Amino acid sequence: MADHVSHKINLLIITPYEDFYEGQVDSVRIPTSDGEFGFMAGHTPFVAALEPGACALTTNGVTKYCMVSEGYCEINGMLALIICNSAEWLENMRLRRIITAYNNACEEVKTHKDKNGRPVFVEDSVAKGKRALARMRFIERYGSEEQKERLANYKKTDFPNGVIPRLQ
Repeated sequence: MADHVSHKINLLIITPYEDFYEGQVDSVRIPTSDGEFGFMAGHTPFVAALEPGACALTTNGVTKYCMVSEGYCEINGMLALIICNSAEWLENMRLRRIITAYNNACEEVKTHKDKNGRPVFVEDSVAKGKRALARMRFIERYGSEEQKERLANYKKTDFPNGVIPRLQ
């Protein structure tokens, strides 16, 4: 009798706040500093630095997307471990918070101070802005029609001519 071969990989997504996801998936696609990267069970071991962006989890032909922030991913045979600062499902994203975070980041880059007047590291503010921008792009690509419409309305009211200003 032939040995049963699993074509699923065990995936763990862990943040400082929670074990965000644990389960078996057919494939995973992650945003890395070198571009988007996909893997399946049995992939060659590797470690990759994560960038803020969409993480696609596919199981039995159904793909579910979550947003991950900075961190790293380690693959070793039948186990994938993603350690990141934050992870969230699309339905849990708060649009007003995303827009506010981007506006605050832009202001911090200009003034080198936070909203309370305390000095900030510009690099941290740029990273905050990139996370917010990645969340906006995530919603534009994978969000419901209602989320996309709400985001478009926020962009019209919060940004001149509906155009998102550059961070630098």
